[in-house]
Amino acid sequence: MKLLYVAPSAYLLGGVQDWLADLVVDQRRLGLDVTVAVPDDSIHRLRPYAERYPQLKPIAFRNPTGSEAGRIAALERLLTAHPEHLVVGVNIAALYPAIRRLRRKGDFRGHGVMTLHAIEPEYFADLNDQKDILDAVVVTNRLTGALSQRLGGMAAERVLYAPYGVAVTEGVRASGAPGDRRADRPGPILEASVRIAWVGRLDQAQKRVQDLAPILTALDAQSTPFQLSIAGDGPERGTLTTLLAPWVESGQVSLLGSIPRQDLAGRVYGNHDALLITSAWETGPIVAWEAMAAGMAVVSSRYVGSGLEGALIHDRTALLFEAGDASQAATQLGQIQNATRLRELAGAGRDLVQRRYSREASLAAWMAAFKTVAARPPLPPPTQDVPIAPAGGLDRHLGTRTAERFRRILGRSFRHREAGSEWPHSGHGTSQSGSLLAMATELDQGGTSDG
Repeated sequence: MKLLYVAPSAYLLGGVQDWLADLVVDQRRLGLDVTVAVPDDSIHRLRPYAERYPQLKPIAFRNPTGSEAGRIAALERLLTAHPEHLVVGVNIAALYPAIRRLRRKGDFRGHGVMTLHAIEPEYFADLNDQKDILDAVVVTNRLTGALSQRLGGMAAERVLYAPYGVAVTEGVRASGAPGDRRADRPGPILEASVRIAWVGRLDQAQKRVQDLAPILTALDAQSTPFQLSIAGDGPERGTLTTLLAPWVESGQVSLLGSIPRQDLAGRVYGNHDALLITSAWETGPIVAWEAMAAGMAVVSSRYVGSGLEGALIHDRTALLFEAGDASQAATQLGQIQNATRLRELAGAGRDLVQRRYSREASLAAWMAAFKTVAARPPLPPPTQDVPIAPAGGLDRHLGTRTAERFRRILGRSFRHREAGSEWPHSGHGTSQSGSLLAMATELDQGGTSDG
């Protein structure tokens, strides 16, 4: 089995990037022929990506015109050079129209797989558009699997599950009494304080990072001493700095900025008692499994995606609160002051990760999914072609194919201002996710067991 991953190159930090880096390394250790291909244009660039992830040894594909037709043509060329590979899409929308074109011409003899890493309506719309040319979708969360069937129109046997995985090191201390860990930050240390870490993108829509201020207010109201370290960056950094200013000034809160993944264990996980998750939805998160592997307790919102997954079980593997309920969150964090409770949660969390979310367990699940796909006969050629909307006046006057030919001859190219415009994640524009989250919440409430 030969694997070809097609992924963006503009994003150098994040859970999806870390997942891909780990998985490819582990698959190559098994002796698999694995290629990672990324765009090398103006915003998406091969060199910074290769420097950040040298272990991937990525190759490049290029779109000299910057148009949608150019994106599809670039990927057709890539796929033609890898004719019998199992092609795995990682948030590159133009990959699927390219597969469609080649399948229609009989020039693609491999298999096409979409990996799904988010609960966003545009991705399920993509899945529904491409269900006739995709051999499978591989999901990292049980809820996204259910949504892939309901919204994406995928048959159950073509929805495969493989979770993210993290390293679990033998001999890591499960936990200790509150106050025996020391955070890597300046400021006064409160000897009996609960050491809390929040790790991730500083975002409101998904991560609900603004919930931190009312949670800290509630901790103060219940007289729970705490130290909070926030590792991450994002669009809400300025707002968060303002909201948390009183606690930053008192030394109770430290904004650490973005920390490389390889440094999180030493600078964050090893020096804190609890990881706090405030998210509205997640398909992991990887940081939860990493914290558990390092011996931390997890105190988390009942985010959409946690129900059917059945990993975070209140009072067993984690302490849970309703998303947005600051008082309830503070109450659960207060339990971490009890050293016995902390040890119990940390031990149960570590056992969970070893069983379900270790790199070994994750690798086995991904390999089983890909082997299932590779064993299936090729899909029949699709009947529907790839419609491409005019990209500009040249397209409207000459037609898309002729206009694209002229752009290449004349060296003309569209200029993109954002990574998501140069190589879009989805073939659909970003849309409101309120109705999706309502449906997802209803589906997710059916999951309560630790499978």
